[in-house]
Order: sequence, then C-alpha cells, then structure tokens
Amino acid sequence: MRLNLPPTKTNQLALKKDLAMATEGYTLLEQKREILVMELMRLVDMVKKVQEEVENRREKAYGTLKRAIAFNGYDHMRNISTGIRYDHKITATTRVAAGIHLPSLEFQQGEFKSQYGLADTDSLVDQTMQDFLSLLEATAKLAELESSVWLLARELKKTQRHVNALEHIFIPDYKETLKYVEQALESKELESFFTMKVVKKKMTKGDETAGESDKDPLAGGFTGDVQ
Repeated sequence: MRLNLPPTKTNQLALKKDLAMATEGYTLLEQKREILVMELMRLVDMVKKVQEEVENRREKAYGTLKRAIAFNGYDHMRNISTGIRYDHKITATTRVAAGIHLPSLEFQQGEFKSQYGLADTDSLVDQTMQDFLSLLEATAKLAELESSVWLLARELKKTQRHVNALEHIFIPDYKETLKYVEQALESKELESFFTMKVVKKKMTKGDETAGESDKDPLAGGFTGDVQ
C-alpha cells in the first residue's frame, strides 16, 4: 500500500531520501544478521562440545565421590567436607560481538592443598575435590556459552523482524508511493505543457487575425459607389 501523501516536489525529494535510508538500513541489518547467524552457529557448536565435557566431568566427579564414600563411609566424608574451605574466584566480564555485549566468565582456582588430617583419609578424598573443581570450571564455561547463545538468538530474532519490516513493508511502500508521486507530477507537467501550447497557439492565431485586419484597406471603411 502506498503512503497517503500529496504529489508534490517536496514529498518526492523526501521519499527519495527515506527510500535511500531504508535501503541502506536494510543492507546493514542484513550484514548484521549474517554475522549473528555465523556467531550463533559457532557458539552452538561450542555448547555441544562443552556440554559433553561437563557430562564427562560430572560422571567422573560423582564416580570418584561414590568410591570415596564406599571406602571412607558417608558420615566420615560428610565430616571432612564441612571443614574444607577452598578459595576460588569467578570473574564476570563482557565482550562485544556484532554490537552485542556477551558475558565472559573466568574461573580461577586457588592453590590446591589438603585441609584435613591425612591419618584418616586417602587419595580418593583429594581426587574427589579436584574432580568437582574441574566440573565447576567446565560448568562456568557452559554457563557463559549458553547465556551468549540466548542473547544472540534474541538479537537475531529482533534483527530479522526489522529486516522483514524493511523488505516487505517500508521499502515497497516508499517505492510505490514514490512511483505514484512521480507519475502524478509527470502528468501535471504534461498537462501544463499542453495547456501552455494551446494558449500559445490561440495567442498566435489571434495575432495573425489582427495583422490581416490591419492590412485590408477596406476593413472598417465605406464600400459603396462614389457619386
């Protein structure tokens, strides 16, 4: 559908400007959409790999825990765990991809050391602790990737909606309206041209008639015989 605008030169210039801006915006959004798609596909592949890694580390950590409980007993492992204080830090920053601020998590482990007496424990206790710290690191990476995928997917959906609006609504409306205005202005120019031509022709014919009257010696005089 064309826009409801009167066919004037001012509107013609404004429509050309709006159409150029809409076309340029469409091109930029298309480029952004392609970048988002490529980045999203790359992260989705990474998510699959990290998910497998998390699952493997989870199975390993809980497997080690089960063996430690079987060897040391549940109550004893519970008592040991209540006394463990292990320093680790997760730093959250952001990175920019396709104009979108994405989260970046960095997991930093402290120096590993035993925090319990060695007389009543074995190596499975240390291994359990190390395995769960490794699981925590992979989980932080997975959280970072999944959050980034969600943000990119949301931005891609919004960008696609804008691209569709420009492609199927705004640009066609501007083109159709501009075509209508140009045709209307051209029609007015032709009408004005033919009107001027007719007026000029009548004026020329009137001048010729007046010139013939001036040349006739009897025009307006006495035409009878002289006695």
